This record gives sequence, structure tokens and C-alpha cells, in this order.
Amino acid sequence: MGPGALRLSALPADRLQAALAQVGAFAAQRVKPGMRLGLGTGRTASAFLDALEPMVHAGLRVAAVCTSEATERRARAMGIEILRGTGSGLDLDVDGADEVAPGLDLIKGAGGAMVREKMVAERSRRFWVVADSSKLVGHLGERGDLPIEVLPFDWEATRRLIEGGAGAAAALRGGDQPFVSDNGNLVLDLDVSRSPWSPRELAGRLEGIPGVVGHGFFLGTATAALISDGAAITVLGDPDRERRSG
Repeated sequence: MGPGALRLSALPADRLQAALAQVGAFAAQRVKPGMRLGLGTGRTASAFLDALEPMVHAGLRVAAVCTSEATERRARAMGIEILRGTGSGLDLDVDGADEVAPGLDLIKGAGGAMVREKMVAERSRRFWVVADSSKLVGHLGERGDLPIEVLPFDWEATRRLIEGGAGAAAALRGGDQPFVSDNGNLVLDLDVSRSPWSPRELAGRLEGIPGVVGHGFFLGTATAALISDGAAITVLGDPDRERRSG
């Protein structure tokens, strides 16, 4: 398995589509007029927009901060008001995750938008993760690698520092044709399954390395997770709990 590869199987295609539609609709039905939303990036976040779109066309008025250019294009086309910043805070952020561990700790970043996603999540009063059941893991790093966004300047040296601090290998996403984030940065995928450090210890080590812009550990950020196996939804945490006042 190379960096960025998944180590556990996803749901079969038909069940996956059913699961995404189910959690997307469940979250959309709880959106109220006038809400200020955070809109995530990726397939599961897109399923939320799929469910929200007919509601907006029917007259629901909401405004949103988008975590990627792709999401912003979609939301704008739907008729959602686009906010240029979070201001005094957002009512609700809805986004997917690559891994969901006990306690609602997450790994995000398969789509390369984790820096903006973290900014929006932490500035929202509630952050709901919507995911299919294959994303549930016993510990972070079980399913795949940890994305790390780094500055292009001297990125090779940044990678060496990351590998030395993590005790694990990191690969440049895209290889000879590097992936470039919406922020204009590169992404490294770190094999955290081989790191001796806990997620919180490793997060602290990464945050101290010059050149690291951000990483995909979301620790203690989510207030609830809405998980579907294609047949039923399991709610983890408390969807009504507010993580902060704004």
C-alpha cells in the first residue's frame, strides 16, 4: 500500500450510495431558515448539498462559508449566499471524514482541503461529521494515512523533518505531478500507523515544524457524527450540543 491508500474496504457501491444519501438527507432536514453554514468538501459533503438543493429551490434561505473552490461553485449555483468569512461564528458545519475514532476524533484531508475545513469547523458552534460506516475505526491511522499540507518552498526538507519527528514515512501526493491545494500548497501523506506517537503527541510535533501549514487530525472538534451503513443511521455525540459560543 502506498501513502494515501485505504487499508480497509469501503462499502459496496450500492450500499455506499444509499449511506451517503441517507446521512445527507438526515443532516439537511435539520437545517433551519437563516442558518449560517459551513460546507465541507468531498463526496459525503456533496451528498448533503444534494439533499439541501431542493430545499433551497423551494425557498429555504441560508448562507455559507465553503471550504473549497469546488464546493463554493456548487453552492453558488444552487443559490446559496456565499459568505467571505465566518465573522462572529457559524451555526453549523457539515463535512465528511476519512476516519472516525471513538470520542469523535477524526482524520480528514483525502480531498486536500483539511486546513480550510479545520478553520471552518473550529469557528462553528456545531460540527457534524457525516460518513458511511466504513469510516469507523478503532484508532486513527487504521484506515489510511494522515494528510499534511506544507509550503512548496523547501518542501523536501520539511518532509525530512516530518519523518524524523513522526518516526514514519511521508510521500508527496501526486508524485511527479504533485497535487496542489486551493491554498497553493503541497500535500504529504504520512503513514501514521507506523508512528510510535499518539495522535495528540504527533499533532503537537507536526505543528512545531516550520513549513507545515496544517494536518488532518481533528481532535475533539466534532460535536456529533451521523453514520449510515446504507440501512440505518447511528448518531454519535449530541447534535444539539454547541462546542463554543462563536
